[in-house]
Amino acid sequence: MRWLPVLVLALGAFCAGTDNYLVAGVLTPMAADLRVSVAAAGLFVTGYSLSYALAAPVAVTVLRMRSARRLLLTAIAMFAVVNLLAAVAWSPWVMAVARIAAGCVAGIYVPMAGAAAAGMVTADRRGRALAVILGGISIATVAGVPLGIWVAGLSSWRMAFVAVAVVASITAVGVAWTVPAGDAAPAVSLRQRLAPLRHPPVWLGLAVTISGMTAGLMIFTYVGPIYAEVPAVGAAYVGLLIMAHGVGAMLGLWGGSALIDRFGARPVLLGALTIFTVNLAWQPIAAHTLATTVAFVTLWGVVGWAFLPAQQHSMIADATPEQAPMLLSLNGSAMYLGAALGSAIGGAVIAVFGAGRLWMFATGFGAISVALSLVRHKKFRSVDRHLSNAVADR
Repeated sequence: MRWLPVLVLALGAFCAGTDNYLVAGVLTPMAADLRVSVAAAGLFVTGYSLSYALAAPVAVTVLRMRSARRLLLTAIAMFAVVNLLAAVAWSPWVMAVARIAAGCVAGIYVPMAGAAAAGMVTADRRGRALAVILGGISIATVAGVPLGIWVAGLSSWRMAFVAVAVVASITAVGVAWTVPAGDAAPAVSLRQRLAPLRHPPVWLGLAVTISGMTAGLMIFTYVGPIYAEVPAVGAAYVGLLIMAHGVGAMLGLWGGSALIDRFGARPVLLGALTIFTVNLAWQPIAAHTLATTVAFVTLWGVVGWAFLPAQQHSMIADATPEQAPMLLSLNGSAMYLGAALGSAIGGAVIAVFGAGRLWMFATGFGAISVALSLVRHKKFRSVDRHLSNAVADR
């Protein structure tokens, strides 16, 4: 396995993850500086996530670059530029444009990085390569976000976006030096990219991703405002909570991948989603002490990320090399569509009911993800016969 280019590609995924989750750590000072409410500032996460989910597939189709490396380079370079724009944003509208643009180019980069990493290895190591790319995103929650909060504390929240732009620039150099040019990528129309959505196992699987991510991001986006007002926690420990969540995310990602190899994707997926939902329901009780709050966010990170490799495995396990990038791109879009819904719905809940009621809505979406997963696995025992028609439809 060629580890160096895969690790370089994972560094770009780390940038994308840091850039998305960073806002949760600097939400309060950003809102104050841009003179908007905390709920309104949460919409910057919505803009990033929604553009990742919806605009990225269109952008990849329109660009039609023959070289995957050139597309990766273009995306990560643009990512650096738009983060510099976010750093100098002088109004909420400028920030909104920067976040939407960042989400779009991140949505181009991450699925392409996953497909490129999978293409560099043999079939029996493809899952491991994908786990490395996803690992870049999970590490962002344990290192990237706290680092961003630390940088923001030294100067201002704006320097956190400058730091992301610097790492993205380093990634661009690494991609240019280490990632092979490869063969010319075949042109794929938007209709061909969306063809798998015709098959119920695919869109039901994407619905599981959307509902699960909606539940998680509804809490994570507003973790600062939620726990800053909790007497047992306070604003001083928000960074610790985000780091504990990130540690759990890494354990869940790698542990989930190992459990999939041993027991299969279905039990890991159902088990993780069930524990995830029960844990969300426990949130108001856990908030009574700092220790139980740390335990809550750590377990949330473990099970909240353990279901992602299981979901990806079920999406591409029986897919051909032509289908895998499209399915990964669709699943990535579903992840960020769920993140967009979570941040938007969470902001609305805070505005109407207050942050103390968020856990009720998050638990509800977690329960929906469990129900959808049960329906999908009960009705469609094999995804292979449905996915195999995707290429034929092209």
